[in-house]
Amino acid sequence: MAEDRSNVELGITRTWGSGPEVVFVSNPVADPVSWSAPVRDELLELGYRVTTFEHRPEGLDWRSAVGSVVEFLARRRAPVALVGWSQGAAIAQEVALATPEAVTCAALLATYGRQNEIDKMLQQCWDRLAYGEDDLDDLRLAMALLTAFPPERLADDDFVSHMRARQHDWAGRPAPHKRQRAATFIATYQDRVRALAAVTTPCLVMGFELDTDTFAARACEVAKSIPRARYVELDGVAHAAPFSDPHRVWPPVTDFLRHHHPL
Repeated sequence: MAEDRSNVELGITRTWGSGPEVVFVSNPVADPVSWSAPVRDELLELGYRVTTFEHRPEGLDWRSAVGSVVEFLARRRAPVALVGWSQGAAIAQEVALATPEAVTCAALLATYGRQNEIDKMLQQCWDRLAYGEDDLDDLRLAMALLTAFPPERLADDDFVSHMRARQHDWAGRPAPHKRQRAATFIATYQDRVRALAAVTTPCLVMGFELDTDTFAARACEVAKSIPRARYVELDGVAHAAPFSDPHRVWPPVTDFLRHHHPL
């Protein structure tokens, strides 16, 4: 793994391999190195160059996040494929809109183009948990599990015990600056569904049936708005499907990349 220090003022970059480049973009509190891991070796074996980019612009609003990725791509050697999950997917679709010449295609996992009422309520809860007392650890874990995994997983005692043991890694108190960056993006990214109709880049939009974080219905809205989007909805999985069900999430993404971002 190589770390690209030339882009340090834009964010944290890590790169593996060579060939056509696939860039993973993410929410500041969701490490792209971690959630891209289940598919990274396969992409490297196919001959792709894999990069993760964690944006760190000075501004906290969504336009600043998108701008940092646009500037980052302007420094790449050739157009890239983007893969985004959740807030990272919202960033990826806006980057594809802003600089289509730099993006061959974009895979948008659990994306959204607006905020709905339940999300506003959830964000208020996350803010209180992020800045509350240490004895809220159990509440942070419960919220994270309920918004990330389907009922079948939550009824599995071994799974929940495992996640409890990983409390610090999975649902500990986030770094304040990362939480502020993620929350401000959400607060400023209110309704972009109509604007996304101008995206010309081929997009794969993937919704997760049991997602209670960003909701499949919102991903479907994005797919209907983007003219060249293909929509896939995976049944029985929730928001954390890239982790919990990689065997279902990543094959369609890999096929999409091979078709639109050939080796």
